[in-house]
Amino acid sequence: MTNPFPRPVEGDCPEYYFRYTNLIPEVDILTYLHTQRDWYGDWIQGLTDDQVTFRYQPEKWSLGEMIGHVLDTERVFAFRMLVFSRGDQNVFPGFDQDEYVANSIYDTLSGQELADEWKAVRTATLLQLRSINEEMAMRSGIANKLPVKVSAIPYMIGGHVVHHYNIARERYLKPV
Repeated sequence: MTNPFPRPVEGDCPEYYFRYTNLIPEVDILTYLHTQRDWYGDWIQGLTDDQVTFRYQPEKWSLGEMIGHVLDTERVFAFRMLVFSRGDQNVFPGFDQDEYVANSIYDTLSGQELADEWKAVRTATLLQLRSINEEMAMRSGIANKLPVKVSAIPYMIGGHVVHHYNIARERYLKPV
């Protein structure tokens, strides 16, 4: 089967998401997401409890909460990918990332627990991608009042992880 997920271009997703999609190298996105599952999961698993609960400023998310935000966002994006690929024409709301984190327990989980959840969520996304053909990937839907094409969502998902991994390295885990 041909890869039904070409790199997004203008009009495939809201302009805001190119800050994520542009972080993906010129590689097959399905292979990239699979590889990302492993290295990001290994990275999370290696975090200590002190690192998971660390906040670089008092009002900022803990590192565990930031990883939880990545998990929540992948679930939301994967849901949008599912419903749009299946031709659902309902308009789907956005989500308030701060409310999701505030109502979570991600900063009470260990690195191992977060890594286990990450690997499960990403594995589910990868399996879902196998059920989307070229015709389905070209479908679009409305989320958060803006159109998005199914084929752009895997790049949004992968780039979002890279974005937050870079923040973690710069703000949470930099040497003191």
